[in-house]
Amino acid sequence: MSKLKRNFQYVLLQQFILIGLPFLTIPYISRVLGPHGVGHYSYSYSYITLFINIFLLGSNLYAIREIASVKSNPEKLNRAFSEIFLIRTVLLVVATVIYFICVPLIWKNDAVFYWQSLNIIAAFFDITWLFQGLEEFKKVVTRNISLKLLGFGSVFVFVRDENDLVLYTILMGAAVLIGNIALFYRLSQFVGFTFHKLIYNRHFKQMVILFIPSFSAMIYSVLDKTMLGIMSTTEQVGFYEQSYKIVYMISSLINISGTVMLPRTAALISEKKFEKLLQVLRDGITISSFIVLPIMFGFFIIAKDFVLWFLGAKFTPSGSIAMIMAPIILFKSMGVIFGSWYLVPMKMNKEYTLPIVIGAGLNFILNLLLIPRYGAAGAAIATTITEGLILSIQIWFLRDILKFPARSRYSIVMYLLASLSMAIIAYQTSHYIQVSVLLSILIKVSIGIIVYVVVLLLVREKFSLGLIKKLRFMKERRV
Repeated sequence: MSKLKRNFQYVLLQQFILIGLPFLTIPYISRVLGPHGVGHYSYSYSYITLFINIFLLGSNLYAIREIASVKSNPEKLNRAFSEIFLIRTVLLVVATVIYFICVPLIWKNDAVFYWQSLNIIAAFFDITWLFQGLEEFKKVVTRNISLKLLGFGSVFVFVRDENDLVLYTILMGAAVLIGNIALFYRLSQFVGFTFHKLIYNRHFKQMVILFIPSFSAMIYSVLDKTMLGIMSTTEQVGFYEQSYKIVYMISSLINISGTVMLPRTAALISEKKFEKLLQVLRDGITISSFIVLPIMFGFFIIAKDFVLWFLGAKFTPSGSIAMIMAPIILFKSMGVIFGSWYLVPMKMNKEYTLPIVIGAGLNFILNLLLIPRYGAAGAAIATTITEGLILSIQIWFLRDILKFPARSRYSIVMYLLASLSMAIIAYQTSHYIQVSVLLSILIKVSIGIIVYVVVLLLVREKFSLGLIKKLRFMKERRV
């Protein structure tokens, strides 16, 4: 088995675990802490995330790319790792000092804000970028799974009611800290610290360049919760946060390719295999369309029922918010392909940065206009429009590269039509069946899958036919 396939399997396993555990903890926390508790935690966490990301500049993406480019040269690898690690450490020291000055001045010594500082301390020990650059995904996956299992068990054991919000904050931060420290175990097998002839300027400059899109992306992924907390209520933050988590939980499963493909496409570029890179890009878009379009339309028609069953009646407003955010599933999956597969490894900083900067500016303006009037729904509208705009600009930049053959264009159109048919038929059919919420979800999903497959087989779409043949072959081999 190739290393790329193993990496996909490791990251796929991780994503199933990272989605499976929140699938159990989110309903529990929603019911125990309620909209106010969830909103308070999310509001405070948005600030700590802002601090970490602002002061770390664009070091994560840059570090993965840099490590991937020097991994075959041990001397250069040791030097690059040491330089990047020391830069991040100095930046985080500054962030920690400023954060502890802000807590009493801005947040009136709120205990939740104090304990969120565990996340900054955890960031000191975060070296996932090293293992991602080395394509050693087993290390990262093992750490993340252990981290989530630790947090998962602790929440059910210790968090009992709304008064346990501070304890919940401590448990979440401690789990990240312990997981990051665990990555240092056997670090010497891969890389060593060195203090000989270290040069920081070249890294710092590139980090600043990548910081612009990183910071801009953070504005519409984190600042929306911050603005909601300031301009609306913590309950609205709670409604938005849980909808956001569900949508991005789905997106994260689909987007595992970005994590795995960044170092691999960077290697293809360094080997000047550009035709192969473009073919990988086109295939990625076609396959993602086959998977993502039915998931997006399917989630749209089950969103209200799913939220009611998953989060409980207290979070009923989150159903409509989740429906508004459903297109983000498509926008994010395609954005990962364009950004992580191509723009970042090709060092097309302008093309990667400009869409995100424009989107961030639009998102900030839309939040100012929509949140005071519509609360969490306004933030959801702003985020969805922002993601759509960013993807549109990326497509414009890559219009000369994305020259699909007629067969691929036909397949994508068929996936869209099959997904629309699936959504309409499943939604209409469910109206004639009066059942429980959970059974309604299962019926819609079952009907949707059948309709999607049947439509693609009727139009004889080649990828679908090929997939059916492979499944039959695998079944025959088992027999």
